Amino acid sequence: MVGLACAFTAVAVWAIYEAAQPGPWQQVLATREGLTGRRLACGEIIKPGALFVALPHPAALRKDVELRYGGRTLVVPVLDVGPWNVDDDYWVTGRRPASERGHGSFRTPTNRAGIDLSDATFAALGLRDNSVLEWRFVHRGYIPLPRAAIPTGP
Repeated sequence: MVGLACAFTAVAVWAIYEAAQPGPWQQVLATREGLTGRRLACGEIIKPGALFVALPHPAALRKDVELRYGGRTLVVPVLDVGPWNVDDDYWVTGRRPASERGHGSFRTPTNRAGIDLSDATFAALGLRDNSVLEWRFVHRGYIPLPRAAIPTGP
């Protein structure tokens, strides 16, 4: 009985540990959502200064993501669905975003973006225009570590 309890505890600890690990990095084009004052897919109204992103599938809503652009990192929630699709969980399927192929289920893509950033998120990361960034799912309370400096020549 003690052995079974130990085995169960070990499996439970391993499962919790694995669930807390960040997801794989996705590298996609990011755009600025804008739309201050409009309603998000989660039901909230976009307020000035709100930090969030939109991903193209409702399964991502209310999850946290870590964003990396240049030397900056930021953890924000997914509060909207988009930019061009509402059924493209490319991070689950291992495919590239449908918008990169010009496919849109919500509207026809005018760019290849796979993630939308709120105005404040766009500014906090230092983007000046649509740019490629990296993102991944993280657990609630995740604190990003600073990126290691890449050594340059002597």
